[in-house]
Amino acid sequence: MKSFAFVCLAVVVSTSRGRADLITVDAFNNNTPATVSFNDGAGHSGTMSENLTQFNVTFTGSSTTVTFDTFSVDLLHTATVGQTYSVTPRSDLATAFTNGSRIAFIYQNFGTQDLTSNPNQAAAVQLAVWDLSLNNHNPTFFVMGNGGIYSSGDPSVFSVTFGGSVDAAQIASLVNGYLGASIGAPTQGGWLDASVSGGESVLQQVPEPASLVLGIAAAFCFSIWGLRRHAGWLLL
Repeated sequence: MKSFAFVCLAVVVSTSRGRADLITVDAFNNNTPATVSFNDGAGHSGTMSENLTQFNVTFTGSSTTVTFDTFSVDLLHTATVGQTYSVTPRSDLATAFTNGSRIAFIYQNFGTQDLTSNPNQAAAVQLAVWDLSLNNHNPTFFVMGNGGIYSSGDPSVFSVTFGGSVDAAQIASLVNGYLGASIGAPTQGGWLDASVSGGESVLQQVPEPASLVLGIAAAFCFSIWGLRRHAGWLLL
């Protein structure tokens, strides 16, 4: 009976090899304009005109296809609606980002639901995630400084201007709250790494697509194993 369960799991694992995992950007749920400046301390810096938005994407793996809402965890690349590119699922944000557990906390508590009708919350989640994604600082608050520039106290690392938007103060207040709430969070989370393809890396849904597939497969195999054990017991 053990060999039967092993065969089921082996089939699932083997089918996950040899085919690239893909992300398709189906839609941008929001359209909040801002100018974002960053410097990661590792030779990457820039100033970009951005639309702060929640992404609606479809993840296609060898064994599953799932559509979900997510956010960019990538300040170095861009994505467009309709774009499909290769990604590598990573199981733990904390292994890639100094503040990865805090990123996971904010996404899981404030960013997984469809925020199409709440653009300020979506903008705030995106800014908090980007701020935390820079490994050369530890943001704990977000406020307006000189010249209407918003930052977490070190604008040379990460800063934002909203071009006079009437929603700037509300968005900044939400960012400030999310950063504060995430301090010390031990939350586990995953991300879809697009570094090989040059697309934009995004946060994985909860639960992670790969874990969900393996969990379903394992449950299926053990259910059959249990039924066969039960049948064998009845035959005795």
